[in-house]
Amino acid sequence: MSGQRIVIIGAGIAGLVAARRLGQAGHDVRVLEAGNIPGGRVGDRQVRGIQFNAGARLLYAFSRPFNRLLDEIGLTPALIPVRRLSAECVGGDGRWPVELMPGIRSLLTPGLSLTERLRFLTFGLHALAARAHTDPDDAASALAQDNVTLAAYIRQALGPAVLARMIEPVFRGTRSWNTEDVSAAFFASVTPHMVGRDTVHVLAGGMGKLPAALAAGLTVNCDTRVMAIETPDVGPCRIHAERQGEPIVHEADLVVCATEGSLAAALFPDLEDEDRRFLDGVRYNALGIVHYQLGCQVAPAMNFFTRDASGPLATWQQVPGNDATGQAPQLYAQLSPEAVEDASRRDMTDRLDELVKERVLSLYPALDRDCVDIHNQWIARKLPVFYPGYTSTVARFRDRQSAVRRRVYFCGDYLAQSLVTGAAASGERAAADIVRHWS
Repeated sequence: MSGQRIVIIGAGIAGLVAARRLGQAGHDVRVLEAGNIPGGRVGDRQVRGIQFNAGARLLYAFSRPFNRLLDEIGLTPALIPVRRLSAECVGGDGRWPVELMPGIRSLLTPGLSLTERLRFLTFGLHALAARAHTDPDDAASALAQDNVTLAAYIRQALGPAVLARMIEPVFRGTRSWNTEDVSAAFFASVTPHMVGRDTVHVLAGGMGKLPAALAAGLTVNCDTRVMAIETPDVGPCRIHAERQGEPIVHEADLVVCATEGSLAAALFPDLEDEDRRFLDGVRYNALGIVHYQLGCQVAPAMNFFTRDASGPLATWQQVPGNDATGQAPQLYAQLSPEAVEDASRRDMTDRLDELVKERVLSLYPALDRDCVDIHNQWIARKLPVFYPGYTSTVARFRDRQSAVRRRVYFCGDYLAQSLVTGAAASGERAAADIVRHWS
């Protein structure tokens, strides 16, 4: 069978990986991207000299398929290891270090009972054993934990103090998730591959190196917003788009939808009811961050907060300037989940600095004197939320998509794992389905 004409909607990591694999399989692939550069929520941004990430800030080292992909696209030499990544957690009763990747030092966390410390050791051994049957790129590899909240899971397995002093500050600070809102499947599938390890990576030159390397050699049309997709029973699919205000129509044999899952259903007026019901259940959380550029050097600092001490912030970071890279000294103030909801409710997503000003002044009293510029970053869809029961619906949706050939395929982190590696894995899976069905 000759190669298919395939249009991929969205040049995020999932879409780019799918495009790469389908091109390698001999298909004619075009990627349409609404943004001005590929990458979606993975990339580097700069506003008036203030530097920040589009979303993802680091890469975990535990995904073997993703590591092979990095090697394939020549990025392995660009990996910069960051070992023993930790933050100082600020609570109502003091301060203590918290580790992003839990290890033996986590036993020193103050406020844990002897029983909780012993449970922590036992849990670590069980987690190591679970490596054999969990996949960190796929939350559905821990379906047994899908119907329980992360909060309930941690309380039962480790204890309430571990939840309040270790788990909650990290999840609120890194993912803007409250543990009562998410399934334990994410934690149960990822943690076995973090225990006993201490290294994450950033990319030399920034996170934008990843989508740039994936997009190399592909036909990617940026600044092209897809409005609707016709999928008739006979004849080609018709993709209606706009570029610089002008309508464009592309025709394709197959379509891969690699947008955020919550946006996908609206593009397909003739979507099957079962697919529409699933996509209607996809949720994302929003994230708000205030970036402050300083006119003087600042000491490095990284803080998470317990709920009783957070106020409107979940994460606080002081980033020293770097003359060699041109990085100005900056402050990073990430809103708590509650403050994000408040900003959205009060229509203040472009004035986040007003919401956090009092708290930021308490952390950096010289703000008014030292700050030379401010940028409010609002990410309307930061991460797919794997709420209780959602992962089971993901598994069923993927099984349907893999079972028989179809005209439209879907991929994205919302179909695998709420990580960059999960997005890549979903792109790989969708491409493999198409190659199997249509080659």
